[in-house]
Amino acid sequence: MDGDHHNPPWMEIANHSNPTHRHGRMIFLIQRITTLEMLSTTRLDKTSSIRGEEVKFLMNQLMKNCGSGGYSKVDLNSKFYELSFNAMTMMMMGKRFYGESVEDIEEAKIFQNLMREHFELVKKADPADLFPVLQCVDLFGTQKKMIANAENMDKFLQKLVDEHRTISVSTKMKALIHNLLSLQDTEPEFYTNEIIYGIIMVLLIAGTETSSTTMEWTMSLLLNHPDAMTKVKTEIDAHVGQDRLIDEQDLPKLNYLSNVINEALRLYSPVPLLLPHEASEDCTVGGYDVPCGTMLMVNALAIHRDPKIWENPTKFMPERFESESAGDGCRLIPFGSGRRGCPGTNLAKRIVGLALGALIQSFEWKTINEEEVDMAVSSGLTMPKLKPLEAICKRRPSMSRHYLI
Repeated sequence: MDGDHHNPPWMEIANHSNPTHRHGRMIFLIQRITTLEMLSTTRLDKTSSIRGEEVKFLMNQLMKNCGSGGYSKVDLNSKFYELSFNAMTMMMMGKRFYGESVEDIEEAKIFQNLMREHFELVKKADPADLFPVLQCVDLFGTQKKMIANAENMDKFLQKLVDEHRTISVSTKMKALIHNLLSLQDTEPEFYTNEIIYGIIMVLLIAGTETSSTTMEWTMSLLLNHPDAMTKVKTEIDAHVGQDRLIDEQDLPKLNYLSNVINEALRLYSPVPLLLPHEASEDCTVGGYDVPCGTMLMVNALAIHRDPKIWENPTKFMPERFESESAGDGCRLIPFGSGRRGCPGTNLAKRIVGLALGALIQSFEWKTINEEEVDMAVSSGLTMPKLKPLEAICKRRPSMSRHYLI
């Protein structure tokens, strides 16, 4: 039997004298915690109603904005971000930080500003990342700002943790933070407050902007290809109908919608350069000798647009994924691949598919002034659009009755 089944995680870490090994072991254990407590299929099934409610919350907002039933302008960039953020915080903390039903507006503003500051800091290029000798200089004050942001974030999360210690909830509706606090009671040496803060931040950062960016690129492609939009709508009407709202259980039946999302992930990978990987031993990559310890970067965007791998690589062709082998192996890797692949892949696909499916099921969509959506790319960790997506929509009369207008 593996020692994982006998000793608590913190003890396993202590048994390894090599600091690098301990650090790697810590990362592995944290990944296992997040996978089991939030990202497993069982856990995702239990939290599907939360994501469904957040999507419905967004649909209600858009229905109200449509007023008398005509076309209304929508800032989809901000809507997608708020949806992704609320879905994550509802699963982790049981509360929203965007929208009309925010419980504590002042608290929400503080958290929004902290997250906005964090994303702005991590997007900035720091010469010290390329020239380590500059790390002790901090020419642009980036390190000082990041430390201050981290300290303020820890204080805010500590307040949330203290708040949740006093809340008693049923096992069925337990948020992730309650599960982590239960684990802290049994193994306080490992499940420290810092570990809990880290898990919350990793999930928020990794699960919010990547999902919202994917929604934005996918909707942009559909708006520029109305025939594909019509095919998605026809598929939803055929498999779901208009007598009820789409839910996550419908997604496996919506093959064309899945193909569209895969094609968007191929053309506009949410993380064009995958997370760095360190060579664990001497190896050969692309004919080059790579010594152990070398940091390797995988250019997923280049792979996804390689004409040697893909036919018409820059063309939007969802039909290419009708072949079962199209997304196999190392061809489509927006979330990485193998043991080091992103553990949040299934969560991302669920929220993206559900949100886009609900938007297309419930509304008619057009570009503003009949002009194509600008597909220019901005710089950033998640390859955002240069020009945030705006579009116009109107209610589908047959769907209005399902929402509170």
